[in-house]
Amino acid sequence: MKILKYLPIVAAALLSFSCQEVEKTYAAPADEVQAPVLNAHADIVVEEATLSNNVTFTWSEVDYGYPAQITYSLYVVYGGAEVQLGQSFTTSYTMSKEALNNLLVDEKGLALPAGEVSEISLYVTSAISNNINSAAYTKKSETITLKVTTIAATTAPWVRRHIYVPGNHQGWAPDAAPILWETGEDSYKFEGLVYLVNAENATGNVEFKFTQGPNWDVNLGGSVDAMTPGGDNIVIEAANSGAYWITVETVEDFSTGSVKLRKAGAVTVIGSAVGGWEVANDLALTCTDVNGQVWSGVCDDCAGGEFKFRLTGGDFDSNPWEMNWGGDINHMTVGGDNITTDLTGKVRFTINFRGDIPALAEDTTNPSPIFATVAAE
Repeated sequence: MKILKYLPIVAAALLSFSCQEVEKTYAAPADEVQAPVLNAHADIVVEEATLSNNVTFTWSEVDYGYPAQITYSLYVVYGGAEVQLGQSFTTSYTMSKEALNNLLVDEKGLALPAGEVSEISLYVTSAISNNINSAAYTKKSETITLKVTTIAATTAPWVRRHIYVPGNHQGWAPDAAPILWETGEDSYKFEGLVYLVNAENATGNVEFKFTQGPNWDVNLGGSVDAMTPGGDNIVIEAANSGAYWITVETVEDFSTGSVKLRKAGAVTVIGSAVGGWEVANDLALTCTDVNGQVWSGVCDDCAGGEFKFRLTGGDFDSNPWEMNWGGDINHMTVGGDNITTDLTGKVRFTINFRGDIPALAEDTTNPSPIFATVAAE
């Protein structure tokens, strides 16, 4: 009887818990959920004196039938392009006039003409992530339009950066060392091919570090998984020396980073120009300039036609097409189109992974630094 005494209490507790679960996890039918309403906004005038002033966009709250965590996303549209201004878990989003202006006039944003009045459209969406049919529960508001007066962007355009790889493969001279180029806008990820062979002792280990500039002011070394400023030299045993595809990821202030080293058995040319697209026809190139990051070789009986450059063997043995370059011979890209040459007979193929540093350091279009030359011998 003592057990029966507590059964009503347990049942009530279970019923209460069950009701709470239903209330917590079940939304109203999707077609009954009303989209948010983006409130009208006055026209915006951006001026030098008011760049720090804030702009706030507001909208109505969406009722999903239970206390859901709602993500609101605000978008702006101009012409055929649109970009996301930001996200919020509340019914408003605030940003500075400077941030808004820069996004609107950026060529990678909406590319509004600077110094002019333009009409833009905005809308907001709401979404919940824990529903089985999240697409049906994503609701989009009607658009609003307003005029905005812009000024020139206050941020400098991004230019591809590079870091240096000094070591005993090149005399410990940062100002002349091989370099790695940043892979994307503000990615702080740098890549490149470097010939890591001890230049002082052919049978000795290779030791090297990474520097932010052409000097030792800021350098990283030590653990490849968590490099530190002024850390120990990174070491590759003599038996493993050779060409390496190097990827370095750092934080913005270069205070730490990690490095991934992938050895290439060879740098080659492949294609109908050098005998065919079979592996047996790969023309192996030789590193002719360690600091210049140049690999070159001669095909004695070039037939003319199409070709590409690639890394083979070593860590690329299972997929020799993983790292291949083609396209514009002056700015080759990974996986680019086949390159064509009309030259026949004895022809030299050369690939350069360093690029033209002065030109690239000023080029805001940020082309690939890797280029090639094909010349009759």
